[in-house]
Amino acid sequence: MTGVATKKDYYLVSIIGLLFGAFALPILENLQPPQWELTLASGAVTIIGFFLFANFSMWIAGLIGLRSPTMFQFAKYGAAGALSAFIDLGILNIFSLIFKVYSGPLIILFNSVGFLIATTNAYFWNRLWAFKKEGERPNLKEYSRFICVTFTGLLLNTGIVYLMTSVIGAPEGMGEPLWENISKFTAIVPNVMWNFVGYKFIIFKP
Repeated sequence: MTGVATKKDYYLVSIIGLLFGAFALPILENLQPPQWELTLASGAVTIIGFFLFANFSMWIAGLIGLRSPTMFQFAKYGAAGALSAFIDLGILNIFSLIFKVYSGPLIILFNSVGFLIATTNAYFWNRLWAFKKEGERPNLKEYSRFICVTFTGLLLNTGIVYLMTSVIGAPEGMGEPLWENISKFTAIVPNVMWNFVGYKFIIFKP
C-alpha cells in the first residue's frame, strides 16, 4: 500500500530532504553540539539522513492521506514549511557565523533577510504543490495577499527573535548561538500556524 502520494510527491520531497540537510550544516556549525565536526563524511551523512527521513515521512503521510486528504495537504504544507524554516535558520546562522553577531539591531536585518527568502520559497512550494490550483496561474491579487500575510508574519517572527535575543537576553550559562536558535524556533511555531491559515484561507482560498 503506497497511499495517495505520487511519484512527483516523492521526487519533490526528495529535493526538500536534500536542501534540509544542506541548510542544517551551518546551523550545526554555529551551535557546535558535542562530537560535531564538519567534514565531508559528516556533511554527507547529515544530507543523506534528511533525504531518507523526508521520503519515509512522505510514505507515512500518504497512508494517512487515504483517510484524510486535508491531513495529507497539511503534511505537504509541513514539508514545505519545514524546508523554509531550515532555510530561515540556516541563513540566520550563516550571518551569525560570519559576523559573530547574536543580538542587537543587526539581528533584525539578518532575521528579515532569512525570513523573506524562506517565505518566498514557501510561497512557490505551496502555490505549485501543497495548495496547487489546477489551470490557474499566479496573479497580482493573489501575490498582494501573499505580501500582506508575509509582512504580518515578518513582524511576528522578527519581533519575537529581537525580544528574546536583545531585550530578554540569553540565560546565565547559555551560549548566545544556542539562545539565538531557541529564539528562532520559538518564533517559528506561531509563524507556522499563522502561515497555514494565511495560505489556506487568504492566499490560496478556493
